[in-house]
This record gives sequence, C-alpha cells and structure tokens, in this order.
Amino acid sequence: MIEVESDVPLPDVPERVRYPFADMRIGDSFLIRDESLVKNARSAAWMFGRRHGQEYSCRRVAEGWRVWRIL
Repeated sequence: MIEVESDVPLPDVPERVRYPFADMRIGDSFLIRDESLVKNARSAAWMFGRRHGQEYSCRRVAEGWRVWRIL
C-alpha cells in the first residue's frame, strides 16, 4: 500500500540553460563554446522553431558551435 504524506517540500530544480531564440531575427546567431551543450541546443532550436514557424541551423566554427536563425 502507498502512504500519502503532507508537507513534503518539492526539491529545487536546477536552472535550465536558456537560449535566446525569441530575441533572434533572421541572420542572427549565438556561439556555444561548450560542446556538451550542442546536442541540447540543436534540439531546443528545432522545438522552438517548430512551435513558432522558424528555422535554425547549427554549424561548427573555429570558436565552437554557432546557431543561426535562417527563417
């Protein structure tokens, strides 16, 4: 049987990485230096673009990875 408990606080959620998709115009871009964040940024760009009718492209550059708004 499962016991119901009261007054158990919800643990803090770590701050999520936020990307500036809402502020970007066509041709704008941002740099990602941490390669471990690239997969997350690509996925976030795709989801944001799908919801808002926009498109993004991610490419490797000398400094790291760059995400552009292309539509």
